[in-house]
Amino acid sequence: MSATVARAIAASARLLTWPLKPWRRRAAQALAAELLELDLDVQTARGSLRFHCPTRESLHFVREFSFREPETLTWIDSFQPGDVFWDIGANVGQYSLYAALAPGVRTLAFEPGAASYSALIRNIEINRMDDRIAAYCVGFGEATELSTLNMARTDAGSSMHAIGVDTDSLGRTINVRFRQAVSVYSMDGFLTTFAAPFPTHIKLDVDSIEEKIVAGARQTLADRRLQSMMVEIEGGLDTPRARAIVDMLRLAGLSHPPDAARSTNVLFRRL
Repeated sequence: MSATVARAIAASARLLTWPLKPWRRRAAQALAAELLELDLDVQTARGSLRFHCPTRESLHFVREFSFREPETLTWIDSFQPGDVFWDIGANVGQYSLYAALAPGVRTLAFEPGAASYSALIRNIEINRMDDRIAAYCVGFGEATELSTLNMARTDAGSSMHAIGVDTDSLGRTINVRFRQAVSVYSMDGFLTTFAAPFPTHIKLDVDSIEEKIVAGARQTLADRRLQSMMVEIEGGLDTPRARAIVDMLRLAGLSHPPDAARSTNVLFRRL
């Protein structure tokens, strides 16, 4: 029903603007599309956030904010003034924005997908958080290189992309519709190359190559300034991929609680 109504609105806009000269007609249609874009408010435990929703997919982050990942919100609530949060795979910035509501917390958000990054920047702007969030359109991997972000969808808010491979975190083949060129850094390489604030907490959620990103962050993860890291691990902790992630983090001095298998978002803390 909603798709039918949307098509009717689009058809009406074309019909109403038909009498105009060609460029005026296009300008009127473009302005109508801009006016129809939504900025929606979300009430959180820390205050109100506003989200720019240019696509239907991006609406999910508003509608599901409080129950999509409650364990992530609880973890972010534990951050202290002076902490630095790295949000790797930030998408449109749901958790970056929430973390920025905490007094004295600095956030670095990383999102390689162009459309989601654009929405992320807009969300930082409309929430007036550019003094608390720095967002970068780069990806992370095992090495610093030029690569491609292989995408089944390119609209803002979409997910299940992969850098350099055509499979997702469950080993399923991605129906790649577009390959976006992207700059990729290892976490260790990023910190060596740039004078970036060192992370106190890291959220890693990229739907594909988490184990490669962890492998490229051995020095970062072993640094005792890093207190905790939340990793999305699909398929349980008994898969070869999950065991590789857990083993690398354990060697770096980070461990998860015994009941971690109950959630796909596994929190590792400094021993």
